Amino acid sequence: MMNQRSASNPKANVLVVDDTPVNLLLLNQILCRHNYKIRVAPNGKMALKSVFANPPDLILLDIKMPDMDGYEVCRQLKLNPETEEIPIIFISALDGAIDKVTAFNLGGVDYITKPFEPVEVLARIEHQLQLRELMVELKSQNAQLQLLLTTTQSINEALDIDSALAIILEKVCLTLGWDFGEAWMPDDSATKLVYGQAWYGNDAKLAEFHDYSKNQDVFHCRGFAARIWEEQDLKWIADASQEESEMFSRADIAATAGLKGMLGIPILLRDSTTGDNSEVLAVLVFFQKNEMQPDRRSLELLKAVASQLGSMIQRKKTEAALKKANLELERLANLDSLTQVANRRRFDDYLELEWNHAQREKHPLSLILFDLDYFKAYNDYYGHQAGDRCLQQVARSAGSAVARKTDLLARYGGEEFVMILPNTPGSGALTVAETIRDRLKQLQIPHLDSRVSPWVTVSLGIATTIPTAQEQPESLIAAADAALYEAKSQGRDRAILKPLPPNP
Repeated sequence: MMNQRSASNPKANVLVVDDTPVNLLLLNQILCRHNYKIRVAPNGKMALKSVFANPPDLILLDIKMPDMDGYEVCRQLKLNPETEEIPIIFISALDGAIDKVTAFNLGGVDYITKPFEPVEVLARIEHQLQLRELMVELKSQNAQLQLLLTTTQSINEALDIDSALAIILEKVCLTLGWDFGEAWMPDDSATKLVYGQAWYGNDAKLAEFHDYSKNQDVFHCRGFAARIWEEQDLKWIADASQEESEMFSRADIAATAGLKGMLGIPILLRDSTTGDNSEVLAVLVFFQKNEMQPDRRSLELLKAVASQLGSMIQRKKTEAALKKANLELERLANLDSLTQVANRRRFDDYLELEWNHAQREKHPLSLILFDLDYFKAYNDYYGHQAGDRCLQQVARSAGSAVARKTDLLARYGGEEFVMILPNTPGSGALTVAETIRDRLKQLQIPHLDSRVSPWVTVSLGIATTIPTAQEQPESLIAAADAALYEAKSQGRDRAILKPLPPNP
């Protein structure tokens, strides 16, 4: 009979398979005295049922048994992925070389010949269990190393922070056997945490828990995630159902989803000079359906992943800020500083782009070139500052006539403006030009030194073509300029459409 210590804390669970009652009794006595938990099976069929119902840590297997011999039992166990790694020690009266070779070829890890010595049986069992423990440890280390490698690759390949977090949550849960993972992110004001877009759940029932959680805000210093955020340290709770609502406000919905254990870890931004933590970039929270008692290796792995993730988020934020700054620089490089419309550089680039596109698609391309009537006289009468304000008003007014994102208004130089209208025939361009003229008139900007109107007016020249390989964009500009000259010659304050001369 096992003593109290043996019953409560056995070394391992061993299944003994033998059709001889005397052998079963002897092995049972030997192993029980040395703190092993013993199960017995008198034949092969019962052995398979016992193993599939509750896999043991090790099997002592006789070979010669009625109906199904030990070789067949071993063969069937090795064919099943759930039992193939259980160490099997054959223990048999057969001592021929062919018997032992067969046993090892089928996957047996050792072979004991009957009659056996108790000390030998114990030594061989202990040795195989140690090997088994080392193999399990090695497999766990390999899985964790693979997690580090794959997360590093996934983080580097992720397009944004949310996609990287989703990948990490899934991989960590699958590797460490957790059922649910979520991410909490500080809001823009850094006064509270909000539920992130990234999450992982291995059960459809967990979707309800996710739907409830994403509508929650965790304010500073309240709740499990907020406590991790405040203290900047990893924490876990063995059973969330035992926690007060101040610590975990979602205890009821978590219990409904079958979640108990929970663990949270901060993703930290470290100061590049001091190495100290300066900011929490995110908080990851993981859940289990069992009570949580994380082992040291899992915690170390999780910290390593969190460190990688922190570096990635910091890098992504830096890249995003740099991209934003570059876009702003590019915008400014293509913008006229006075009127805030496209400048001449942007006009030249865009005209070439749309010219090539229209040539490929055989679409019409129109250009409107216009300037303010008697603007030199305006500047002389009202002053250059008033002239600058007038140009700004004209730019805003003309910009309101731009109907499509593909249309471009640019300052061509001085008081001249130009508009590119892709895929627009001459009639459409003329309509846009008349709209520009009418809207400017509605502003009624005084121009007492004008010879055509008491208000500021514009003259507009329009040219349209379907570009060909024999033409250049400059021909369209020249045609619009000729139309503008004609509008001025006819008295100004008007729009003239001039067809592009045929290519000689």
